[in-house]
Amino acid sequence: MNGESHFWERFGPKMSQQGFYEHFIDGEWSVSSSTSFKESKNPAHKNELLGLVASTTEEESRRAVEAAHRDFMAWKNFSSDIKTKLFLEVANLFTLQQDEMNRIITREMGKSLFDAKLDTSEAIGVLQVVAPMGLSLKGYTYQTLQEGLHMESRREPRGVATIITPFNFPCAIPIAQITAALVTGNTVVWKPSHLTPEISQVIVQMITSSIKTVEGRYHIKIPRGIFHMVLGGTKVIVEHPSVKTISFTGSKEVGDHVSSVASSLGKVVMKEVAGINITYINEKANLDRAADQFLYGKTITSGQRCTSIQEILIDNPIFEPFLKLVMEKSNGIVIGDGLSEEIAHADATPGLYSLPPVVDEEQYIRIQKLTKQSLGEGAILLHQIPVPDHLKQEGYYVPFTILGNVGEKNTLYSSEAFGPMAIFTKVKGVNDAIDIINEKIGIVACIHSEDKHVTEHFIHQVLRTRVDDGRHGTGAFWATKFGGDRGAGSGNPSLDDEMVNGYTLWKTIYRRYDPIR
Repeated sequence: MNGESHFWERFGPKMSQQGFYEHFIDGEWSVSSSTSFKESKNPAHKNELLGLVASTTEEESRRAVEAAHRDFMAWKNFSSDIKTKLFLEVANLFTLQQDEMNRIITREMGKSLFDAKLDTSEAIGVLQVVAPMGLSLKGYTYQTLQEGLHMESRREPRGVATIITPFNFPCAIPIAQITAALVTGNTVVWKPSHLTPEISQVIVQMITSSIKTVEGRYHIKIPRGIFHMVLGGTKVIVEHPSVKTISFTGSKEVGDHVSSVASSLGKVVMKEVAGINITYINEKANLDRAADQFLYGKTITSGQRCTSIQEILIDNPIFEPFLKLVMEKSNGIVIGDGLSEEIAHADATPGLYSLPPVVDEEQYIRIQKLTKQSLGEGAILLHQIPVPDHLKQEGYYVPFTILGNVGEKNTLYSSEAFGPMAIFTKVKGVNDAIDIINEKIGIVACIHSEDKHVTEHFIHQVLRTRVDDGRHGTGAFWATKFGGDRGAGSGNPSLDDEMVNGYTLWKTIYRRYDPIR
């Protein structure tokens, strides 16, 4: 049996005979009883139907939450060593099956194989960093303040955690949050994007396979209700009284609503929603490098990242030279299927930039509608790379577009496009750029300048949680702090070992004793 067929036998899609993807509740796979469903299509070939996604009903979601609540105390009291070993086993499976996972991600949501590998590699890195936290949660003991009194503080899990994740990083974001929650003793109800049901099922099967491996290796029985995957029922998994923590990554509109509802019910909310990410090109910048970094960051994942730069602020004297350079370099943009040899070649070749399709028809229409609306409100089309004729009807391919003259009343001044579209704006210098950046909501700010004094001033004054000097701004490494704030998120780290903090609470113990004289 070759590796590919072995993968599909172990981790292939769980589907009904009618083509419906199954959800995973209380240790069992089943098809939702809902009559409401959406189609999952290959965005590169929109006539290729991958399957049907039936929305989990409220009753089914309620059953998932109640099962997670039922088994919380048992899992909370489980050996921390076992929790760590479980997710190190998941990391091992991810590593062994990474190539097949990459292909599923590309076929399902469109990103290139190179980009999919960044996704799965980040997932493996996060697993290796966060899994050991099951053994290393630190607490405090305090010096004696009163004779006969001993005090200490320790971290404990909160309870049932709802985790809602997006389509753009369908592996790294979910596994980071799931690992952080479970390894600290919480139980989990996970709702992935309906656009990525297949890779989500693979993740569930790798976790359940790892559970079986650990159970057999250490002669134990892990409670079946610690982990569930639903494909809908958001209202229940947010509002149910047994849910204590909610992690949301996705659009600002939905994230703000979920956060508002959950916070009003006394739940802890961790939110990552992004906004308008901005790069400043200083007049002393290396324009060639700045243009290359901009094009890479704007085309990867077709601009569908929470860190993707939308607006470029350019010092007035170099506006035209920089625009001209970007226009010349943009001839290296290659539009096509993320699984194609042409896209693989572009990803491996300096000076070429791969531009795969966006994720679905809704996103395809939305981006072009926003562009058209912005132009109608006075924006100017500065540059565009059209989609080749043979791809226009084939998939959800969006042209690479640069707009100018986007004023404060324009839709795109404060609306995130989440696609391969950028805005070029003239500024009068670094302080002008800082003022514009600090006025808007976003995660990332970048600067390109050969003047270290300008760079350091920018880094110190800009109000963003992520600042890039001489880089494109997109993506994040798993060993670093990452997370939006000031409207772009709730300020909770969503990478590195501190991400477990949102899933735990402090318990302080006062112990009285009688000193022996």
